[in-house]
Amino acid sequence: MRKLYFYLRCIPKTLWFNLRYFPLKTALRFPVLVCHRTYFRDLRGKVTVPEGAKFGKIKLGFGEVQIADGKYSRFIWSLKKGGIVNFGRGNKIGTGSRLHISGELTIGDGVNFSGETTIVCQKSMRFGDRALVSWQTLFMDTDMHAVELETGTSINPDKEVTIGSDVWVCARSTVLKGSVISDNSIVSAAALVSGEFAKDAIIGGNPAKVIGSMAGKRFLH
Repeated sequence: MRKLYFYLRCIPKTLWFNLRYFPLKTALRFPVLVCHRTYFRDLRGKVTVPEGAKFGKIKLGFGEVQIADGKYSRFIWSLKKGGIVNFGRGNKIGTGSRLHISGELTIGDGVNFSGETTIVCQKSMRFGDRALVSWQTLFMDTDMHAVELETGTSINPDKEVTIGSDVWVCARSTVLKGSVISDNSIVSAAALVSGEFAKDAIIGGNPAKVIGSMAGKRFLH
């Protein structure tokens, strides 16, 4: 009954989101379900879903995590003019998450953000298939404020962030601009990632470094 209650309450915002972003034939399949606790800060830009996307396979703002108050933890959608969000098959971006997108965000198949993740994308950010992202994580491809030489030349441009497939990003981690986390890797809790890491790495610390190996191992979703 509780699940039915939430799905009934999501109808108005789900209707608005799908009709806003998709052609009518796609919109009427309702590939994206949007929780009633969602705040639409900016509804511009472009959203894509896989061809033939089925009902409700992309969920925004649903679920519960141990550290979030589900009654008050709002999902924030802010997609600016010129921004693009490309969803994959079977995505969930959980309760209280915040998306601030003016660049291009690409999310692979089976990616799950458990809750209260913040994504700030001004250039480009990509999550590979089956990535698992825990609560209160932060991803940024920008410093938000430019730093310039006296000549006016910027010295801190935005840089793409790439998360590979089968990557587990643990709670309260921060992934900064220019970071590359390759396939089959784990980012440990509270890590501060800034740099490029090869596949099969366990990454941890501040600043993050390789602290172990996932070679011959895999984490269970």
